[in-house]
Amino acid sequence: MTDAARRDFRCRCCGACCRIKDGIVRVSDGEIARIAAFLGLDEAEFIARETDLSPDRQGLVLKSRPDGACAYLTPDNRCAINPVKPDKCRTFPFEWTNPDSHTICPALNF
Repeated sequence: MTDAARRDFRCRCCGACCRIKDGIVRVSDGEIARIAAFLGLDEAEFIARETDLSPDRQGLVLKSRPDGACAYLTPDNRCAINPVKPDKCRTFPFEWTNPDSHTICPALNF
């Protein structure tokens, strides 16, 4: 992403990036600890209830709803764990994008 694009990017809070079918959000040990504490769960309970093994079996990912959306996406397109959301979520699109990100995120179509 160019410096101009970073400066001009304004999230529209549409939730499209949180509804990517087969999208995965890996979580590190530190992120697990932060999210679990935020939710008032111990880490083992959080892992058992709120994560799945990643498709490559190399770590844990946040669970998705049956429709593919992130389990933490609220009906008004907000993140229920925003203060402690994973780095992957926090850094999109400033530090990373996928090849199809411009077709998914309307705020990237400028």
